[in-house]
Amino acid sequence: MNTETLKQKSLKLRVVIDSLKDQVSEAMQLSIELEPLLKAADQKLVSMPMEWRDIPGRYLFTEGGLQQYAELEHAFAEFRIELTGGESPTLRRLKTSIGEKPSKG
Repeated sequence: MNTETLKQKSLKLRVVIDSLKDQVSEAMQLSIELEPLLKAADQKLVSMPMEWRDIPGRYLFTEGGLQQYAELEHAFAEFRIELTGGESPTLRRLKTSIGEKPSKG
């Protein structure tokens, strides 16, 4: 796990959430649920990968309608990927094949 990459993903996610949370109640809820993890990531206190299922907020995309906010969904996915140990070689190859730049770290 690369703590600097995780911090960068956390900061990006926070910016996107902050841009929506005043207008979208589910974004505010996501902010509340993720705050402890975002703060730990910002302070580089997360050193062990988490299990995908243990990261809060995912239901807000499917049940709360946040999937309509593509930038938020992407930032959340990138944060979760980094929290679970970073991009796998398979994911890096997939991103390369579709023309997306794989994350460093």
